[in-house]
Amino acid sequence: MVQHRAFGPWLLAASACLALACGGGGSSSTSPGAPAADPWAPVTAAIQAAQSQFPNGLCVEVATPAGVVYSRGFGGFTNQDAVLVASASKWVSGSIILRLVDQGVFPHGLDTQTKELLVDANGQPWSGNMGDISLRQLLSFTSGISGDDTASENVLITLKAAVDQIYTDEAATASAPGSYFYYGNTHLRIAARMAEVATGRSWAQIFAAQLHDPWGWSSTSIYSGGGPNPNPAGGLKCTGLEYMRFLMMQLRRGLDGTQVFLSTSAVTAQRTDAYGPSTTIAYSPYVQAVGKTFHYGLCNWLETAGGGAPTASDPIIRYSSTGTFGWAPWVTADGAYGGILMTQQPTQGDTVPSENLKAQLDPLIRTALAQNPPILRTVP
Repeated sequence: MVQHRAFGPWLLAASACLALACGGGGSSSTSPGAPAADPWAPVTAAIQAAQSQFPNGLCVEVATPAGVVYSRGFGGFTNQDAVLVASASKWVSGSIILRLVDQGVFPHGLDTQTKELLVDANGQPWSGNMGDISLRQLLSFTSGISGDDTASENVLITLKAAVDQIYTDEAATASAPGSYFYYGNTHLRIAARMAEVATGRSWAQIFAAQLHDPWGWSSTSIYSGGGPNPNPAGGLKCTGLEYMRFLMMQLRRGLDGTQVFLSTSAVTAQRTDAYGPSTTIAYSPYVQAVGKTFHYGLCNWLETAGGGAPTASDPIIRYSSTGTFGWAPWVTADGAYGGILMTQQPTQGDTVPSENLKAQLDPLIRTALAQNPPILRTVP
């Protein structure tokens, strides 16, 4: 998924250091003296067959709740390469805001409205349809406003100035909150600004306190170069090793190791279809790229086998947040595993190879997991 219109030979590790890089794996012996059978061979073969579609290389990791069970790089890309994960940022940013909801930062939780915290350039509370937008609607991109506002992307202004600009540009034309879904950056900029007002801290400070510092992320793993107008919807840069810890938390339904990062209720809200009965799709990158009408939760896609809205006959199979440069993280709805397809495509919006490979790998991964492959790396 784009920030605005996004989508985004196996070697045994010879040392603990090498074991951290994409590469390594496990095998089970069949009989004394017989070659070890690699349960991941079909997965590796499928990735190799698609490798030409990833000119900058790729790394694929698969994890169960117990730890990483598959980690291999192709074309020189590793899980230690720090890249812009683009719209995979949304899942992280939304989870940080949900963590603040758990902490009671917002006066009415996810139902807190913009007019309770935000004022316009004249110091007056937001009004009209834009004043009635709830935090829940911002995180689900159903706020009734466009997902794009070019003027608010200026990296030389502050996040406050950016959100003031969004209000100036969209207040007169904003539709009723919940009326339509529009994928883009504006919603999370507003939500992040609400978090700044509620906490008295900048987004960079919130990110540092809630996730970055406790998890020991690198000083270069930050939003939008660390400037005063970060892009919470698409500006995160980090490594696969770092993002895997986030994905593992999602796979464990809010647990980071033994610590609660997100409450059960927060995870449930995040994974619940946020469309109302009258919500229409104004813009979705899935529609444009692959003709699918997936619905959205709170900063993550709700993927179904049929490619449409989740129903009793076509339930959610994956939660995901693909970035415009192909970085594709997902966890399965049944909690069996999570995966990250790490890459950086040279062309913005080139997400189809990642989407196709992700779907192709799912049955192959499940077959490999049925053979109880060993844990390669534990994750806190």
